[in-house]
Amino acid sequence: MSELQTDEVLKDYFGHESLRPGQAEVIERVMDLRNTLAVLPTGGGKSLCYQLPAMCMEGLSIVVSPLIALMRDQVESLAKKGVPCARVDSTTTAEEFDQTLMSIESGELKLLYLSPERLADSTMQQLLKQCGVALVAVDEAHCISEWGHSFRPSYIRLPKLVRSLRPKVILTLTATASKETARSIRKAFKILKKDHVQTSFFRENLVFEVEVCPDEDKQRALLAAIQMEGRVPAIVYATRRGDVEELAAMLSQHGINARAYHAGMPADARAEVQDGFLSHRFPVICATIAFGMGVDMPDVRSVIHYHPPKSPEGWIQESGRAGRDGQLSHCQMIINGDDHQALRSLVTAKQPGRKATESILQNLFSQGKRAILSRYNLSTLNDVPMELLDVLLARLETDGWIVPDGGSWLWCHVVPLRWDAAARQRILSGFPKKTRALLADLMDTKQRVSLLELADADVAKMNRLIKVLRELEAGGEVRLKLSHSLIHYRVKREPANLADLVGEMMAAFEKHSTHDLNRIDAVFKMAVSRRCLAASLVGYFGEVLGERCGQCSACRGQSISRKLPVSEPVELSLEELERVQSLVGEKRPALSSPERLARFLCGIYSPAMMRFRLYGHRDWGMLGRLPYDDVLAVAIAQHA
Repeated sequence: MSELQTDEVLKDYFGHESLRPGQAEVIERVMDLRNTLAVLPTGGGKSLCYQLPAMCMEGLSIVVSPLIALMRDQVESLAKKGVPCARVDSTTTAEEFDQTLMSIESGELKLLYLSPERLADSTMQQLLKQCGVALVAVDEAHCISEWGHSFRPSYIRLPKLVRSLRPKVILTLTATASKETARSIRKAFKILKKDHVQTSFFRENLVFEVEVCPDEDKQRALLAAIQMEGRVPAIVYATRRGDVEELAAMLSQHGINARAYHAGMPADARAEVQDGFLSHRFPVICATIAFGMGVDMPDVRSVIHYHPPKSPEGWIQESGRAGRDGQLSHCQMIINGDDHQALRSLVTAKQPGRKATESILQNLFSQGKRAILSRYNLSTLNDVPMELLDVLLARLETDGWIVPDGGSWLWCHVVPLRWDAAARQRILSGFPKKTRALLADLMDTKQRVSLLELADADVAKMNRLIKVLRELEAGGEVRLKLSHSLIHYRVKREPANLADLVGEMMAAFEKHSTHDLNRIDAVFKMAVSRRCLAASLVGYFGEVLGERCGQCSACRGQSISRKLPVSEPVELSLEELERVQSLVGEKRPALSSPERLARFLCGIYSPAMMRFRLYGHRDWGMLGRLPYDDVLAVAIAQHA
């Protein structure tokens, strides 16, 4: 397709006269069929880098993304522009899936959005290989690197899956990639360094500011910042849900219409708050980092980190939500030494103990040649964060211990759509006697049942049962409600000595912990440095700023002591020690290890705390003022 025709598509379908910096370079490489890595900061227009080539190239283009809401919004927007597109993810119904398959077979589809899990589906893989694929765009490509800021195990298999489709060209995209993460992406997808396109992370309309103040003065500092002229609409980021709600209430008491937003709120309540902020019904949203992904609001005038971000990636990505309209906007961080201690404690507290790691590996390798795992149960019963559980499973996979073997569901509830006996008999008559009896029982019960138990933990039997139930659902005979996903693995080899493998995994966790702690330290090192804040931030991503920005707090000569203020520690009292001893005496399974007890006493939300709702206990967070390591020492002493 000629440049003239490309320009026509750009204008007719997308309403643009020209491309942004970086977009032209990326699109030119893709149209020349050169595998490309595009690192375009938040607001840089990544989506057009695959949407425009998809409309210009012959054949089907695929976009792989883990962000379901973003996929849904893009498909709806593109459909209104007349672009033949569809999406398949975990929310797609069987009817929608069948319709999409027909659209692919007929060749009428130009752009298909898939979650990584759906791309791995054997039916989808077979169909895509038959129809031929022009372009595969892998969005959020940093998820492939376990050293990135949001590693996803489903991305490990993507390079192999993508290559198996033999697309004409591969495009990987991300808004934030450190030099190490970018190198991982290029290696995985065989991208030459010269085809790594990265636009500047520097945005001259953003003013970076750091304010240091003791913990007791932070709310005053926040209020003063919000009240300054031209500082709203504003996003205020805080670490904990309780802080988010407290800050929203405080601002409201001072006459500023603010709302709280965090993952603990019901989905409809979150949607209502988000829509209210985007439509300017209230000027301030106080949120955890659960808010912002895929949200494009051009006139956010300030982003305030009430608690500092956990990494330079988070700092620049969250700050990048300000001033997308090009107007002057402020990115402020309010910090002290307590914040540094708190962030380091969160990282240290996440680390699984040896007992938890051993329990997970025993569960996996005790099942024989095939293993069925519930990520939810492994995470919550062992109090291991999901992201670290995923790292463990990914390590086992890449080191050749296990191979993914599909997935299934634990719980099944079959709701008949026809209740009369004659219809029931007709529905069941075509099945063998044993299957007929099983299906009759499933249709008669009004409660969910365990597929694992029904299939006697036999993977093949479970898959056959689900296939039968899917057939009934497709025929309009029943409504199928499946819940609690399971992942299946084939065990290629078993450890001769489990203790050695536990040690390897513990070392891997320790390496991750060190990596995360280094990123926290990098944030604070930049914050207190006399170097230009903008230059420090873009330098983390390998970019050299030609001159100082001239407007950040460092450039304005604001003096910040390298020794940040820290609250005076309040020592452990005798009464508190007795309450800790009492908790140990209760022998609660959820507090069965020193690590779990320490997380509970520090008020750190962890998988077990959430599953057993221990955050409602009177002693929850009792020692939150102390560093996690100090509390862990107390817990170890009491468990001895």
